[in-house]
Amino acid sequence: MNSKLPHSAQLRETVKGLSLFQKLCAIIFVMITLIMFGRGALTYYNTLNDYEAGVHKRLQRLESTFKTLVERSSRELFRSADHYQLPSIEAISNNNVPPPSLMSGIDSVVFISINGAILASAHLEGTSYQPSEQDIQLAVASITENQRPHASIICNPSCTQSVFIPLINDDGNELIVNINRSASLLVEDFFDITGAELVIFSSAESDDVAQQTLLSSHGNKSAQMLAGILATSGSTLLSKGTFFGSTNGAYLGARYFEMPSGNLHLAIISDESNISSLARATLREILIAALSTSVLVIIVVYLTLRPPLSKLNTITETLPLLSASRFDEARKALSTVPRHRHYADEIDLLHDTAEQVTDALELLNKDIARHQYELQDKVHALTEAKQFNEMLLENSPMVVVTHRLDGTIQNINAMGRMLSGLNSNLPVNANINQWVRDPERDVTLSNSLRNMADKNQRKFQNELPFLAADGQIHDFLWTHSIVELDSTKLILSLGVDITETRRAEESLRWLGEHDRVTGLLNRSTFIEEADRRIHLLEDEQAISLIMVDIDNFSEFNDRFGFDCGDDLLRKFANHISQILDNSCLLARTGSGEYCVLLASQPPASPQQLDAISHFEITLGNHTESINATVIVDKYERDACTVDELLSNATSLMQRMKNKAKGHVYYADEEDSRENRQEKYLLKEQLVQALNNNRLVLFYQPIIDLKSQRISHCESLVRMLDDEGSFIAPAKFLGIATESGLMPQIDYLVIEKALRQLAAWQQAGVSIQLSINITAPTLEQPDFSERLAQIIDDTGVTPDAVIFELVETDALENIDNARTLLEQIKSSGAQIALDDFGVGFTSFEYVRELPVDYIKIDQAFIRFIHERENDQALVRSIIEMSHSLGKKVIAEGVEEKAAMDVLSSMQVDYIQGYYISRPVPISALDLSIRV
Repeated sequence: MNSKLPHSAQLRETVKGLSLFQKLCAIIFVMITLIMFGRGALTYYNTLNDYEAGVHKRLQRLESTFKTLVERSSRELFRSADHYQLPSIEAISNNNVPPPSLMSGIDSVVFISINGAILASAHLEGTSYQPSEQDIQLAVASITENQRPHASIICNPSCTQSVFIPLINDDGNELIVNINRSASLLVEDFFDITGAELVIFSSAESDDVAQQTLLSSHGNKSAQMLAGILATSGSTLLSKGTFFGSTNGAYLGARYFEMPSGNLHLAIISDESNISSLARATLREILIAALSTSVLVIIVVYLTLRPPLSKLNTITETLPLLSASRFDEARKALSTVPRHRHYADEIDLLHDTAEQVTDALELLNKDIARHQYELQDKVHALTEAKQFNEMLLENSPMVVVTHRLDGTIQNINAMGRMLSGLNSNLPVNANINQWVRDPERDVTLSNSLRNMADKNQRKFQNELPFLAADGQIHDFLWTHSIVELDSTKLILSLGVDITETRRAEESLRWLGEHDRVTGLLNRSTFIEEADRRIHLLEDEQAISLIMVDIDNFSEFNDRFGFDCGDDLLRKFANHISQILDNSCLLARTGSGEYCVLLASQPPASPQQLDAISHFEITLGNHTESINATVIVDKYERDACTVDELLSNATSLMQRMKNKAKGHVYYADEEDSRENRQEKYLLKEQLVQALNNNRLVLFYQPIIDLKSQRISHCESLVRMLDDEGSFIAPAKFLGIATESGLMPQIDYLVIEKALRQLAAWQQAGVSIQLSINITAPTLEQPDFSERLAQIIDDTGVTPDAVIFELVETDALENIDNARTLLEQIKSSGAQIALDDFGVGFTSFEYVRELPVDYIKIDQAFIRFIHERENDQALVRSIIEMSHSLGKKVIAEGVEEKAAMDVLSSMQVDYIQGYYISRPVPISALDLSIRV
């Protein structure tokens, strides 16, 4: 405990001035006081505004009260006129008018003609008021305009309440009776009712208001009150109509307005002295409340903050013990701080944190002590590691050398010493450049590192050979770093022997450029080498590309195995080399494909090329004949690249093999990349047309020669390009077939055509519709289901549909096609065989397929009226078809002479431009006759 006192005393000694508790209390007291007084000032200000607003409202009510008194008094005078006994004209003319009764409250009565002339008057004794000519004219004008009595207050010079009433006396004469009464009665009544002063004055512009006062509640007193208001805030009263404020030590309220006549001004003045006392009372209450609240708050703050800040002080005095590692004393001091487990606050959290920090610091001290022992162990381990590193350096398979920039060796490991022939005792003048240099380029290690030193690079990597003491040259990959040793800059060079890696890379490079089986160049290397050779050749020298592809090479591998296949590839390569010029560039560019770049005069002869396409290989006791397809294409400078030439030859090779293998073909302009590119663009256009519904149907009528009317129409597809022009089917159907798009087109045409047929049937048009189906579509696995679904969706009657089977040569399974066509016929639809006579299988299809119509190809029809051979062939087809129960359609009829010939041959139907070209549905005429 005694050891604690110096620290506490020292802490208290360092704390000067106000404590935290005192600062908080002072700040809170000042803030609360400012808030309360600010709130009190705002309340006082609002209270004064409320009082002022109340005064304004009261003044408005006083104005309304005065006007009401004037109106009520005017009505009384109007009623007096009604009860007044009008004298005769004669009495008026003689001015023999009795004075008004003293009890009536009327001061005078004046009789005025309708023109405004005073006829007679009667006055109470002591009064002599009579209206002026101007007052009479104003009254007459008001009565004439409004057709009602006129009332006003007139001060001339005394103020009188005057009314003008038009009446008719007993003689039937129209008169205006003017009844007058002193306005002082109104002022007295107004004061009796409201207690407010009323001042009537003639002008507010004069400095002496008393001289302008015509009538007031209390004479000079009222006039002086008004004068004080005008002197204090006359502009406010006259412009806004109201005033509220202190004048001559008294709070007054005033209301200013003008009489309707416009030449009299009125001011209502009320004494508001009670507002001053109310305001002082309000201010006193606000100050008392503010002071009371401030005192109460500071008491509450004192009682609230005193205990936790006392605990905080104790915790603060404990913290210096932690820096002295006196953890037990700190815990004992913290245990004296009272705590409330159920009502913990931030001070309690700080107390818990101080305890945790005490425990943590104690553990940390113990860890530091333990780490000191561990550090000693690690120093010992590092010493052993240094020894290990030195051993590792000496036994490393790398060359490790430190040297100056000029190459003077400072240290070199065992591997470097072995290669250089040095021993552990280095000679003073040993220089690494003696062994690490490139004699071909005349570059030493120091030369290669000069840029590294000039640019102050920290690391650098390069390759330089190591000329060993035994005469061998080793390829080394070096990594150099600048290091400092005893303030001296040295270069640390680490070298790895990559001699074997370089040899492997050369082998891999060769394999990357050549074919592993034949040793010939591969495709990519052939293109590079061909480009290089062509660049060296003269422009006028003829250059040819010969592509040779072994036919059915995959079958050969399947039959004889891959080893025999590899043997065939090698021998066939020799076969080509022996036939062609030795200067040609030969490569294997595919599985069984070879390419030759030939630049010789003359070029390869047809006999040489034919010899290349035939080869025999001996397999044991068996000799196998091998055929190859050969493509020959000329290289045109500035027309294409070698890569494009290869691409053209590959495309032509695929097409020619589909026709006939084992032959020599010469490429022409149609096999160019531009031509293929045009096809690709047309294919993209076709795909977009399918996606964007730009395939439309045209219809061509077919005439029944017996009825000479249209029996049915053939639906033909057309494609819209991006500009809205039609593209003929001959341009895109071949591409669609090559691209596998025909089924998609066929299904689209079938759906569009059947929807048109359904529209005809709903409109009562009896006509059949012919729709083309290609062989690829017919052989789709789900063709039957999709066709049935389309027929069901469109709701057509199937017996009005004729399906024309086109591209029959492409049918791969005639039995499956027969089954599908029989299913179609079972639904009621009919089948037509299109393009009959073209190809070798037409007659077989007539026999095997359940067709109803034979459609003779237009190649036999277009010139039938001119060619006897065509007539003989067509006649035999018609007779054969009729004998088999088939009807015959002749398409391609373009002239009447052709139609007449066909009619004489008993053709059933004709179709062609002579009847109608294919037209859109909007232009189709179904009433055509022949």
